Order: sequence, then C-alpha cells, then structure tokens
Amino acid sequence: METVKQAIKNEFDIDLKDQNLELIVDGGSENNNKTIAEFIKNCHVNISKKIALKDVTFSNSIVEGSYKIMKSYYFRSKEILSTTIYQELKFFIEDYNNNRPCYKHKIYTPNEVHNNPELANFKLVLQNSNQQRLEENRNFCCKIPA
Repeated sequence: METVKQAIKNEFDIDLKDQNLELIVDGGSENNNKTIAEFIKNCHVNISKKIALKDVTFSNSIVEGSYKIMKSYYFRSKEILSTTIYQELKFFIEDYNNNRPCYKHKIYTPNEVHNNPELANFKLVLQNSNQQRLEENRNFCCKIPA
C-alpha cells in the first residue's frame, strides 16, 4: 500500500481527486489483498485496478521473472546496503545474462540467444546436432574386421 501511495505522489504530485488512474498488477497476493482494496476504495482517487493477462492483454512477466531470480537466488541471503547495491546489481546482471543458462533457452544464456537468435529454436539446434552426429557416425563405422 505504501508503494502505491508513494508511486502516485512521485508520479503526479498534484491533487489527484479528479484523476482517473489505472493500476496494472500481476496476480500476486502483494497486489490483490484487503489492504490494497481498502486503499483503492478510500484514497479519494479514481483508481481502476487491472490484472495483467486477465483484464489487459499484456504483462511484465519477463521483468518479473528475472526480478524473482535476483531476489530469491542472489539477494535473499545477504544484506544489501546503499554502498553495495551497485556492485551487487552489476554482478547479478553479468551473471544472469552471460553465465547462467536461462530456463526458457535450456542450455543457453540470454546473451547467447540475443547474439545468435537461431539458438532460440532449441529443437532445431538439437535436430541439426543429431543429424550431424548420425552422418559422422555413418562415415566412421567401428566394425570389427572379419
């Protein structure tokens, strides 16, 4: 709730009583709960809350996915300070984009697929690799001489 209040103040910093705002959220419980509903009802601003991929056709799930990984696997077990946040984010971005295979791209990192878009079609890459392996095996048969 405090995030929503601060976002409205930061974005508009005007009397919002006559404004019509759309609040686009995902389906998470942090956005869909009694506290948020009460805030929207009592905030004296006309806020229409919409859920991504339910009430609107778009979503920020690409950003949400990497944010969840950052939060869960990189930052959960350490204290992040204002003096270290830049280094921590720099490490995460480098590691995530260049070292860590992405679930969607199987064995490839996001930058590998970005720099070689043909890798995104993982099945085609495997099919070509298997075909090449079969052809090489046919050319170098390991038969025992009679």
